[in-house]
Parts: sequence; structure tokens; C-alpha cells
Amino acid sequence: MSGQLITTKSLMGMRAVTQAKAKKIGKVRHVVFHPSEKRVIGLMVKRPDAALMFHRKDLFVTLDGFHVEEGQLVVHDDANATDRGAIKALGVNWDDCVIWAGMPVLTQSGELLGYVDVITFDRETGAVDSFTIESGAANDAIVGKRVVPARLVKGFKRGVGMALAPMGQYGGENSDEATEIGAILVSDDVLDLSIEGGAAAAAGKATAIVADKAKKGAEKAKAAASGQAKRAKPTVQKVAKATGDAVDAGTFAVGKQLGKASGMFAAFKEEFDKASRGEE
Repeated sequence: MSGQLITTKSLMGMRAVTQAKAKKIGKVRHVVFHPSEKRVIGLMVKRPDAALMFHRKDLFVTLDGFHVEEGQLVVHDDANATDRGAIKALGVNWDDCVIWAGMPVLTQSGELLGYVDVITFDRETGAVDSFTIESGAANDAIVGKRVVPARLVKGFKRGVGMALAPMGQYGGENSDEATEIGAILVSDDVLDLSIEGGAAAAAGKATAIVADKAKKGAEKAKAAASGQAKRAKPTVQKVAKATGDAVDAGTFAVGKQLGKASGMFAAFKEEFDKASRGEE
């Protein structure tokens, strides 16, 4: 790795402009990953609809086709920086490219841990350094999140995981596309990782179950550290149910998000194929 690490969170929603900075292109909406390698290959920039009515396809920008300046994504004026030229230069099969954010995370033994949240990667090479697993806002606030190093990621696998709701060509509902499933696979060693952040961790607890079994002295320390954490402290049974509910709700939301992403990719591919054939 080159040493300069950035996060997907830092890029999402960033304003994208032309290299001359005379024109706004749109805003970053997705980070795109290589089909089989643990690395970022580029970004999808959502462009505003023409005249607020006519849909404009998203712009794909390769990882080396932009730089960040004054808080803006500056897209290079180069044929290999965007869209068809970028895909050709990368030499990847566009249909197999993946959007990691929001993907279900499964261990090799089949346990669902939550879904991919913030990914940290090398700015120059795109190599993934790590990512956090989110299992639901309520559960994460209490228990915290796992940070998974890239070495424990086994890859993206189709045919296992959660259903990705088909949302139509431009993210609309009632699509006739076949439902696909997929997940990010990780080593079972992820289960042994410590959990970072969360009210329970701030109070000196590794998990909500440990917090429930803690001694009175630890309970007092917890109350002193965070009155809010004390008010939110559930029983072991409630934590288990809340975690399950959060994962279920998260899975539903992720399916819709990924369905929309899939539709967006389909739209881009249609334009890409037309351009390849020399059609308008």
C-alpha cells in the first residue's frame, strides 16, 4: 500500500466538478469495487436530471481519473478517466463489478454478522485496508462495531447471502429482473475480533451480555460514564431480540439499496453497449 488511507464515507456525497472547475458534474453516490479483488476501482457520480425532468445516466470515474481539491472531486479531462474509456482501460467485466457498501456480511460457516458500513482503502492502489460491520443503529450504539481487516475478507460470493430486491432500470419498482443474492464472505476469525465503540464499551463492557452480568461496582462506573447508556441498558433477552430485529430491518433496507444499485449498473451498461456499437 502507498500509505494514504481514505474512507468511503469521506467520498460519499462529495461534489464532483470538471477539471477546469467551470462546471458541476454531480455528487458521488457509490464506490465501485473490482469483481474478484479486494480493491476499489472507481466511483459513480450521480448527475442531476436535465431540465429537472430527463434522466441522465450516472458517470463512472476511475480511481486514477480524479483528485480531491478544496473538498471537491475534480474529474480529469482524459478519455480513460470516465465511462467507456475507463472500463476499457481497467480491463474488467463491468457486469461483475460490485458495490460493497450495504452488502450482507457472512462468515464462512454461514453466520450473518450485519452489513458492510464504512470501508477504508488505499487512495492510490484502491486496496482495501478494512471495513466496519453495522448490525443496526440501536445495537451499534449499545454494543459497538467490528472492524474487519482485509486479510479476513474472503471475497464477494454470488448465490449466498440475502436477496437483492430488483428495482427496475433506473431504480423504480416492479422490475421483471430475476432476484439475485450475494454477500461479502469473511473468515470465522472475525467472530473473535473485539468490538469497538458503543455505550457498553464506553462503560468498560465488551458486549451487552457482559454488561448484564456485571457486578454492582461496574454498574456504578457505567452510570457515571454515561447516564444515557444507563437508561438504554436492556436485559440479555431484550438485547438478543433487538439485535435480531435490527439485522432483519437492516437486511430489508440493504436489499432495496442494492436493488437500486443494480438498476443503476444496468442503465450504465445499456449506454456503454450503445457507445461500443457506435449508436447514439
